[in-house]
Amino acid sequence: HVTLLCVPSAREEALARLAELGVLHVELRLTDTEAIASARVAVEEAQRAVAAVQTAAGGDWRRLSIKAAAASREGRDRDPLVRGINDLADRYLVLREETRALAAEIRRFEPWGDFDPAAAARLTAAGREVALFKASPGAPLPDVGDALIQVLSRDKTGVYGAVVGAPPPEGLAPMPMPPKRLSAMQADLDARLEAMRQTAEAIASHEKHLPDLQAQIRRGGQEWEYVSVAENLTVEGPVAYITGFCDAREADELTAEAARRGWGLALRDPEPGEDVPTLLEPPTLFRPITGLFRGLGILPGYNETDVSIPFYIFFTIFFAMLVGDAGYGALIILLTLFSRRQVARKARGPLPQSVKSIFTLFYMFGGCTIAYGVLSGNYFAIPQAAIPEFLRFKSIAWLADVNHIMQLCFTIGAVHLSIARLWNAAALFPSKKFLAELGWVGIVWCMYAIVCSIVVAGFEFPSWGVPAMIVSVLMVLLFMLDVSELKENGVSLGMLP
Repeated sequence: HVTLLCVPSAREEALARLAELGVLHVELRLTDTEAIASARVAVEEAQRAVAAVQTAAGGDWRRLSIKAAAASREGRDRDPLVRGINDLADRYLVLREETRALAAEIRRFEPWGDFDPAAAARLTAAGREVALFKASPGAPLPDVGDALIQVLSRDKTGVYGAVVGAPPPEGLAPMPMPPKRLSAMQADLDARLEAMRQTAEAIASHEKHLPDLQAQIRRGGQEWEYVSVAENLTVEGPVAYITGFCDAREADELTAEAARRGWGLALRDPEPGEDVPTLLEPPTLFRPITGLFRGLGILPGYNETDVSIPFYIFFTIFFAMLVGDAGYGALIILLTLFSRRQVARKARGPLPQSVKSIFTLFYMFGGCTIAYGVLSGNYFAIPQAAIPEFLRFKSIAWLADVNHIMQLCFTIGAVHLSIARLWNAAALFPSKKFLAELGWVGIVWCMYAIVCSIVVAGFEFPSWGVPAMIVSVLMVLLFMLDVSELKENGVSLGMLP
């Protein structure tokens, strides 16, 4: 944990240097001020402009998915290009709502056909009232005396007509007059649809500017981050200070810079309850799994274990076994290739590492699914007799045996649990509690032997099973808790049965 102090007059210089160093993860106490909100909205509006251009360039102009403005943009869209695109997007949204309202109005008055409401108003003014009605289908029309009743259309939901010379009698539901004749409303709808098309084309014409817009989003994100840090630099009397976290390996560089610049610097270990950022650095081969972690929201906390490598291995195995077909594995790879090309085409620039990692993940899933499908002889569920000879392997017969498959799954599960317990043991060593974790490993494999002997045909319970179980249970009972912990945490031994 870092607390950095400087004189208020050196704030800008200190922030600029910290940004260059890139070693401090700042604690943000102020999450929203006017300056932070302005920087955030600038990024959001640029993102909105990019999304509008991408959808307009590749979609049906009648059904563009354009987001509403995140906030009032007055004075916020500092870039004329972003402002112009978002103004077009706003116009498109207005036209779309007007079009939907007009279409609904046309559907509402369509059963009465195309007539001039002004003519009906003149008749009413002359003493011959004109009223529209809707009646239930199949119901007889009531007597209106000297007045005229005219049925204009029928459908399964009702009978539609007009009464001239009297108000609609009881049994007929009166309906309002349309604002204008149906043909005029249709003309208005056509005009708005044409305006929508032209607006969508105008938005799509900015596709050539996508690289510039995406570069602006990146710059805006950096500015947003910088403004957030600046707003969180607190001034109290003659001192300005900021707090955050630093990778311990970078502490010497930060200390040397503080000495050169005359900053005050306090370094300490994080305390319980602090929201410490987590830096994951799995080997390159296993790095794509962090994208899945982010998607699932299961990144480990500062005091938790990074399980990237075993998680990646077992998740890939489970995926391959669940799909289990080489044909579908090939489809996964082809769809991933197609999706990557589409995303790259729309991005018009290099893909972020986080996006690349997701595609790499699916390449791995598809490749392992193909491998398992080949070993098990599954190709789009084609019968074995129809599979070409060169695609058949000796291992197919082994994997086709349900007993072998069960034992394989139990073995993977036992290995999975054993890795977790051995990892805990390594973390606890040299505390005697690591012996309890080794005891749990023994229990896992004893239970594995028991289950296989019951379920898997031909598997015999080994002679070492009973003594190993006794020793393992004793190790858990004796070393899982210290004597001082028995009173408070002894109930946790209830896990053992």
